[in-house]
Amino acid sequence: MNTIRLTRTDAALIYGLGAAALALSYTALADLAARAGLGQWQSAVWPLVVDGLIVAATRTVVTLHDGPARRYAWLLLWCAVAVSIAGNAAHLLLPPGPVHPGVATVVAVVPPVAALALTHLAIVRARALGRTHSADENMPENMPVTIGVAMDDASASPASAQLTVVQERIESESECKHDAPVDERDALRQRVRQLHAEGWSNYAIGAEVGRSEATVRRWLSAPVAS
Repeated sequence: MNTIRLTRTDAALIYGLGAAALALSYTALADLAARAGLGQWQSAVWPLVVDGLIVAATRTVVTLHDGPARRYAWLLLWCAVAVSIAGNAAHLLLPPGPVHPGVATVVAVVPPVAALALTHLAIVRARALGRTHSADENMPENMPVTIGVAMDDASASPASAQLTVVQERIESESECKHDAPVDERDALRQRVRQLHAEGWSNYAIGAEVGRSEATVRRWLSAPVAS
């Protein structure tokens, strides 16, 4: 896995431009909400609901492994982005003064829909993190690992790519063939496919069934016997 190091200049540029973009979007959405008939403080809060949903969904996307929770976060992210873009475009294109009742209706229904979406997002994210933490706690302490040395490649790459320390269980072919009876291994493979269908990551599945991520990946790629 590669870790990209950001310099202070890069971080300041990213955060500065992001704050500027959010400020401009906030101004346009607040004005649209006021023209839709919302009060002064409601108009000031309405943009936070829209752009805040974008921030919350983005955080979930980048902190979870692939699975139903992450796909749901992606869905919310794109929906919130669509609402924000549509609101900014409407603020520019619609004539001055009160907006059409249809537009005002959309503005009015956004907050309760966003509240429901955020609540559901919090629940699915907590469940996904709970499964990951549970798998980490159940991982055997004496499991053999190989540790890769972290290598700084700053001199060779302007992005300062770095190899982070990783742990992986090494299983020989003889261990895979003789550590369990055939029936037990078939049951384990069936369990692996079941957990994968439920959205578990390969690492979490490996910890659950006592096998390495590489073994889980090999079992999932193997054809299912008919």
